[in-house]
Amino acid sequence: MAEVVYDTLNFEGSIDEKTFHGTLRELEAIESNISKIELSGEQLNSLIAVLFVYGLHYDELAEAKRPRFLNTLVEEKLPLFQLSQTFAGHLLNNLGHEARQELHMLQQLEHNIEDVLSNESLLDFVEMELLDPASSFRKWEYGRFAMAYMGQHVFGHIKWNKIKNKEDSLQRIGERLDKQQEKMDSQERLFLQLIAKGMLLPQKINMSEFLLVGSYVQENMMRLSVRLKELSIILEGVIEKEISRQKGKEGPSL
Repeated sequence: MAEVVYDTLNFEGSIDEKTFHGTLRELEAIESNISKIELSGEQLNSLIAVLFVYGLHYDELAEAKRPRFLNTLVEEKLPLFQLSQTFAGHLLNNLGHEARQELHMLQQLEHNIEDVLSNESLLDFVEMELLDPASSFRKWEYGRFAMAYMGQHVFGHIKWNKIKNKEDSLQRIGERLDKQQEKMDSQERLFLQLIAKGMLLPQKINMSEFLLVGSYVQENMMRLSVRLKELSIILEGVIEKEISRQKGKEGPSL
């Protein structure tokens, strides 16, 4: 098998803020027929992002539930999936020259935004240029991005900065999480352990751990959407216990 040579993603570029839901509302207000319509670059990117998120996560659902899942994505009723949508924006920012040319050609075409899965040329582009990399050689980067995104948006309220002796604490945090077998399965416990490591010792996270997180998030995003609040509460409780333990050992803070 040939070795894949690629540049790591540059996450510094700005991401289009327009969502596909916004694109739909915008065009429905001025067009009577949205089954065959040209899109601006920003509008096309919003459609591509939805197709990417759908393609990345639909395997988690039974086939009968996939149309409803797509509608829910379009209606923005699953906030956690913004993680993957934002990652799609970064993938678009990092396209190579040939892929950018293809994207420019797609922008000249008319697209069906009433039935988004009927746009075969666009689906092929998303599959080849975004989904294939994200599901293979860029999955570790997806995991790295997922950890950073959740660290900010989901676990950012936890008092990580109060933890001292981070390496020793991380081991105890892992042990405490392992004792939560009645509240979490083994994958969830490992996921939270890696989140804790990423927050406390980000320089110690390696590519294989990013890959584990990327695979877990990709395959369990719907479950995470339901469970993440509870998982956050569990992790916060474990961190609070470690902070209390340290205060008891070191004496009260002045």
